[in-house]
Amino acid sequence: MQVYATGFIPYIGKAVNFLLLAWMYAYYCFEYKWNFSEVGLDKRLDFFESNWAFFAGFGSPCVLAIFFFSPLVSYGVMAILFPLFVLTATGSGAEEFISLKRRQWKGSRLGRLPIFYAADTLSLRVLSFFHFRLESLKQKQEDSKTL
Repeated sequence: MQVYATGFIPYIGKAVNFLLLAWMYAYYCFEYKWNFSEVGLDKRLDFFESNWAFFAGFGSPCVLAIFFFSPLVSYGVMAILFPLFVLTATGSGAEEFISLKRRQWKGSRLGRLPIFYAADTLSLRVLSFFHFRLESLKQKQEDSKTL
């Protein structure tokens, strides 16, 4: 919903929409590799947020198909591109290559961008709400059993 809503922001909406979609497709492509390698979610998000520029570039070709073709053609192009990008991500050694280049560049670093902050905060609030509700239901059941 965030990606869709950003498209309506005047002046910068399409650019932000493009960037968010590129990150989304890049994350989806690398998620297959990370699931297979059993990389934890915290490490995935940390790596993704620390290398946001790489992932924006990786996901851009998929988004270009959506932006410049009609919906029917873009779905066809995505049906071809997405599996190829998943295979590319799975077969790549991006983590090792990026860490090697970081050591060579030393001080030049873009810094971490908290891309998943809003989604993470919202998820934690929803989970804590349900956890609170479950705990109160359990407490009521225990209280009714003791009476």
